[in-house]
Amino acid sequence: MRFLSAFIFFLFSSFSFSQSTNEIKGTANDYAGKLLRVYATDDYLSNVRTQIASTEVSLNGEFSTTFYNNEIRKLIVEVGNDQFVLYAQPNTQYQLVVEKDERYSFRGGKGDAGFYFVHLDTNDINYKILIFEDYQLNFLENYYNRNTLKTPEFVSRLDTFKINIENRYRADTNSFFKTYVRYSIASLDNLAFTGQRNEYEKYDFYIKPYTVEYQNDRYIDYIKHYYKQYETQLSDEVEREFYKGIIRSSPTLLMNALGGDYALKNLRLREFILINMLSEIFYSDQYPKTNIITVLDSISNHALFNEHKKVASNIKFRLTDLKPGTLMPDFNVIIKGQRKFKSDYANKFLYIQFVDNEVPSSINDLRLMVPLYQKYNKYIEFLTILVDRSGKVANNTSDFIKEHQISWDFSVIDNNNDIINKMNVSSFPYYILMDATGYVVGAPASTPRPNNEYETIEKELHLITRRYKAMESNDRGY
Repeated sequence: MRFLSAFIFFLFSSFSFSQSTNEIKGTANDYAGKLLRVYATDDYLSNVRTQIASTEVSLNGEFSTTFYNNEIRKLIVEVGNDQFVLYAQPNTQYQLVVEKDERYSFRGGKGDAGFYFVHLDTNDINYKILIFEDYQLNFLENYYNRNTLKTPEFVSRLDTFKINIENRYRADTNSFFKTYVRYSIASLDNLAFTGQRNEYEKYDFYIKPYTVEYQNDRYIDYIKHYYKQYETQLSDEVEREFYKGIIRSSPTLLMNALGGDYALKNLRLREFILINMLSEIFYSDQYPKTNIITVLDSISNHALFNEHKKVASNIKFRLTDLKPGTLMPDFNVIIKGQRKFKSDYANKFLYIQFVDNEVPSSINDLRLMVPLYQKYNKYIEFLTILVDRSGKVANNTSDFIKEHQISWDFSVIDNNNDIINKMNVSSFPYYILMDATGYVVGAPASTPRPNNEYETIEKELHLITRRYKAMESNDRGY
C-alpha cells in the first residue's frame, strides 16, 4: 500500500513538473561558443535576480535549455555580453533567433541582443503583450502631442481608447495579461494633460479593488510610482507616529502608523509599501540607519505575509551590500587545495579580482595584476577568483597559473558559487578592496586598467603602502 502511494505521488509529481516547465531553444550564430543564462527577478522592489538555467551556445549556433517555472513571469536572458527579456508561461516551448544588435552593444556592460520568436502561438503571453504594446504606441503617436495636452481632446481620446481596450480584451481569461493591460493603461493617467485624475481617484480606481501582483512588472512599476517617496506625503499625525516606529525599531508601530493613511488601508499592500519606504528613507539623514536595518531584519523573519519575508531580506541585502565602510561578508575560497577564510586575510588590505573565462577582457586584466603584486605584496594581499563556466581551468589549474604568471592567491569557482551573490558581482572583471579590519573600502574598487581620467587602483595601493611604511618608521623611532 505504501509502495502504491509512493508510486501515485511520483506520477503526480512528474505530471506537475511537466506542466510547469519551459524550454528556450533556437539559434544564436553571433554568440557561438558563448554561455546563455536565464534569470528570474526575485522581487521588483530589490530587483535581486536568480539564475534559473544556463547552457552553452554550440559552435554551430544552436542552444536549448529547460527549467522549472510555475507562473507567468518576466525573464532576463543573458547571452555573451548582451541580454534580452521575454515573458514565460508554464508548459511552453519558445523557439528564438537571437542576433547581436550593434546599435545597443557597448563595451564594459550589457548591451541589447536582438531576437524574434519562431512559430509564436497567438495565445502566448508574449504575443498578446506585443500586439497590445503596438496598439498602445500607435494611440500615443497619434494623439499625445503638444496640440492636445492643454485641451479636453486628449481626455476624450483616452477615454475612447480605454473603452476600446476593455471591449477588445473582455473575453480574455489570462489574469497576468489583464493586469498588465490595466496598469499600462493606468500609467497613461500619469502623463501630463489637462483633466487627468487626481491621486485619490487613481487609488480608488486602480489600486484599492485589486490584490498585490508580485511578479507582474507593470503592476509593480505603477505601485512604485504611486508610492514613490511616500514618507514625504504622509499627514503630520501619521508622520509623527511613523517616526516613533523607526526610533523604537518596531514594525508593529510602523504598520499601525501607516494604517492611518487613506491609501494604505489594505494590510498586505501596507506591509509591502512599508518595506519600500524603508529602502527609500535609508539614504536620508532623518532616520537612524541601524534602526531601519533592524526593522527590515524583523520583517524578513516575522512578516505578516510570507512573500514579504524574502522582499525585506533582499532589500536589507541591497542596503548593506558592500558599501564603503560596511563590514565585508564572510567568505571562503579554495587556494591550492586548502580552504581559506576571510579571517585568514586579517591585518592586511585585500585586493580581490573577479574574472570570467568567458569574458576575454577580464582575462586580459590578469597581466596587469603581475606588476601590482610584485610592487605591493609586502603590505597588501591579492586574490583572483576565476569563474570557470566550462570546467576547463579547474581540470588544469597549474597550466593556467603558469600561463598568466599568477604568484598570488588564485581560486577557481563555478558560476553557481554563492560568493558571486555575496559580493554582488554583476560584470567581469570586478574588483573589491577590503581593509585590514575586514571593512569594505571600494566595491567596485578601481581597476588595474586606466579609467577615463587615466587613474588606476595603483594610486590607492601606493597610499596604503606609504601609510604602512610610515608606521614602520615610527615603530623604529625614525
